Amino acid sequence: MRIIIIVFVAFTWVCSFSQTTQERLGIQFFENNEYEKAEAIFKKIYHQNTPSIYVYEYYLNTLIALKKQREAEKVVEYRIKKYPSDIALQVDLGFVLDRFGETEKANRFFDKISKSSTENIYEVKVLANGFQRRGYPEKAIELYQLGIKKHGHLPFYVELIYVYRSTLKTKELADFSINLIQQEPSTYTYVNRSLITVFEEPEAVEHLRQIILKIIQKKPDNVMLNELLLECFIHQKKYASAFKQVKYIDRLSNAQGKRVLDLGDLCLQNHVFKEAIDAYYYIIDLGKNNPYYLDGQNGLIRALYQQISLSIQPDSSELSTLTLKIQELINQEGLTYKTVSSIYHLAEINLFYLKKPEETCILLKKIIETPRLQPGFVAKCKLLLGDASLVQGLEWEARLLYGQVEKQFKEDALGQEARFKSAKLSYYMGDFEWAQSQLDVLKMATTQLISNNAMELSLLIQDNIGLDSTNQALTDYAKADFLLFQNKVNACNEVLNLLPFKYPNHSLNDEIYFLKARVQEQLGDFQKAKSLYTVVYQKYPNDILADNALFRAGVISIQILKDQKEAKQLFEQLVFNYSGSLYVTEARKQYLKLKNE
Repeated sequence: MRIIIIVFVAFTWVCSFSQTTQERLGIQFFENNEYEKAEAIFKKIYHQNTPSIYVYEYYLNTLIALKKQREAEKVVEYRIKKYPSDIALQVDLGFVLDRFGETEKANRFFDKISKSSTENIYEVKVLANGFQRRGYPEKAIELYQLGIKKHGHLPFYVELIYVYRSTLKTKELADFSINLIQQEPSTYTYVNRSLITVFEEPEAVEHLRQIILKIIQKKPDNVMLNELLLECFIHQKKYASAFKQVKYIDRLSNAQGKRVLDLGDLCLQNHVFKEAIDAYYYIIDLGKNNPYYLDGQNGLIRALYQQISLSIQPDSSELSTLTLKIQELINQEGLTYKTVSSIYHLAEINLFYLKKPEETCILLKKIIETPRLQPGFVAKCKLLLGDASLVQGLEWEARLLYGQVEKQFKEDALGQEARFKSAKLSYYMGDFEWAQSQLDVLKMATTQLISNNAMELSLLIQDNIGLDSTNQALTDYAKADFLLFQNKVNACNEVLNLLPFKYPNHSLNDEIYFLKARVQEQLGDFQKAKSLYTVVYQKYPNDILADNALFRAGVISIQILKDQKEAKQLFEQLVFNYSGSLYVTEARKQYLKLKNE
């Protein structure tokens, strides 16, 4: 008996394998447009037993390709007989009629089966899926609309929204969504997520905005519609309108300024400084008793600092205003874990703009001693403290601080930044081989900025080391680079001016021009700086600093020289010729902005 069972199982397996092979052969014939051969195979398989859905699909499409209408109808009728509960198969009969040119007859048939299914919610969904599967999304939409009239929105809104989204009927989706929210407010969260398709299309989002505005005129206190209107303004980048709208929503929902604060943070992320600053001032003006008062203070300082940091030549009055605001915050709130993020910006101002490294060190040491700080923030302070120490010539103290952060955050971005700073310190000191070994590791850093900076410095060393027994040219260049880091601009300039005479036609020439341009920026001669950057990207277009020079020249053109035409050309050149550049994203943003003005 056991032997008989084994033989039967083996026979069944062989038959199954044989059928699978036949199916594959039939599919191959179909895909090669050998429809007669495909028909012969599928016909044989189809009548052996209950055929798979794959065989059914290929057999039906083979008969359609051979223009055998009656045979195709019989295949569908046979399938319906086998699976009478699958009403989606009814669509296939109309599908066959349509494929053979009987479109009117097919449409009458579709209308008939649609009307007959509306009593049952499940049948509406199954039949609508059948319409979608056969490429009739309009019929699916009509059926869902019939179902809604009979049973309301709730059973069908998810499916209907899906059809609208998948067919990119964004205006219809907008109309349906607004109607749905008004009828069934509980669907708002889902609808809001689904409207992303609308928000991605300018015409559709404007259509949605106009619909909402008409309704809000009659129902001004509808929170959900006001929320959607806010979304429209944000996606249209109409931040001034968004600010007005969010203030109204905040009052309507009694959010105590939280909604305005969120918009301020969003504007800051997108470098929309005016509205961000207005939002933070709004929070501050709500008074010290407001729960978000300190968030507003910190946000304002953060926005003002970011605005300054993106400027190639910050206004001295802006620096004074920001410094004063931070001092006021310290006087009001003291040095606590809630205020250290703002006070950290004061340390950056002292170091990078006011050239006061000693005051920077004193302030950072106080911040580090503050209780309840996150380890990552303390590490960030240590890195800046290391920079301030290095500016003062305290090499070993800087190396110690960098080493502490690298050890604590070995695999994190902070640790990689610390390693890069340590490698650059070695480069400044002329220890090129050690710096190179560290930079080679950092080329694979997780952050693009560190990876790019490591690549640039590594190539600088690689291209210029070993050209003479003492590496004197690179040593002198690194010395000039270090002097500029220490804000000793005149001393740096003296070294740079001697380099072309000491080492004529040296491979460092492009780097020398670039560093000279940076010196001129420090001296405030931006026209001369731009000319030097121009030499870099024109004379050395394949050098690793060419994209840096293009970007800096573009920024000078737009911010200082107010030459929008020149800036547009420079950013365009960077985008098209240096697609892998770290600056390409910002350059593209600037180019598109200038192009649209």
